[in-house]
Amino acid sequence: MSKYALFLGCTTPVKVPQYELASRWVCKYFGIELIDVEDFTCCGINQVNLSIEAGLLMAAMNLALAESRGLDILTLCAACTGALAEAVEKLKDNAVRDRVNEKLQGVVLEYKGKVKVRHISRVLYEDIGTEKIKTEVKRDLSDLHIAPHYGCHYLKPKSAFEGFEDPDNPKTLHQLISAIGAHPVEYETLGLCCGGKVFPISPDLAHSLVQRKIDDLADKEIDAMVLQCQTCYLMYSDLQKQINKEYGKQYSLPVLLYPQLLGLALGADPKKDLGFDLHAVSVNTVLGKTA
Repeated sequence: MSKYALFLGCTTPVKVPQYELASRWVCKYFGIELIDVEDFTCCGINQVNLSIEAGLLMAAMNLALAESRGLDILTLCAACTGALAEAVEKLKDNAVRDRVNEKLQGVVLEYKGKVKVRHISRVLYEDIGTEKIKTEVKRDLSDLHIAPHYGCHYLKPKSAFEGFEDPDNPKTLHQLISAIGAHPVEYETLGLCCGGKVFPISPDLAHSLVQRKIDDLADKEIDAMVLQCQTCYLMYSDLQKQINKEYGKQYSLPVLLYPQLLGLALGADPKKDLGFDLHAVSVNTVLGKTA
């Protein structure tokens, strides 16, 4: 059984609890033990906007907390994944690590550089594998055509992710979708940002990014968009009704997190185990195509 420190981040528990619910269910199903670390704090990604040093220090504190327990970190949020993985990369520099550790002494912590940071999709892809997933499928999802969305921080910067895959031509989420019997669909705006980071500064620009991707999918036979970041989820799911009202659109595209779709294939209860009833845009059409 593999064991990880679960890094929930700031947003998932508050705004997208279905992501946590489904992720815990899927990990338990495959024997992945998730350890909750109460002292975990923000990954530091927002602090970097004001102070690179402060953001790195916050990330390092989280890394040190996991390291002190002898655990690698499993993340749900792609942005948290990127922030923590980038910190691991920066802290390989001895001078930088010494400077950060001097400040960590104030909270009786030290980072020695032994922690790895892995997104849940990567853990599923590498620790469990698509062939094992295929053998566990209990519900037929073969009628579903899915638009995968990777997000900006899942694979970038490439140097921080050990060459896991090509960020300009990603395939792992496609393969994870195929493993459960659904059909991943290629589309032009696959690599487009959700607009989440720019939203606080320019809502109009963020809305235009959301609209561009959903418009791209509108003329395709898509049953749902599947993604792996709660910020991307909030942008593509929760913003649909607001954009419909403000811009006269008629969007109703179901949006799911990958662990929800995986859990559905594995036979989990859609509501109790996966939080299918918590979505801003109904996913009943997805359930209607499964058996």
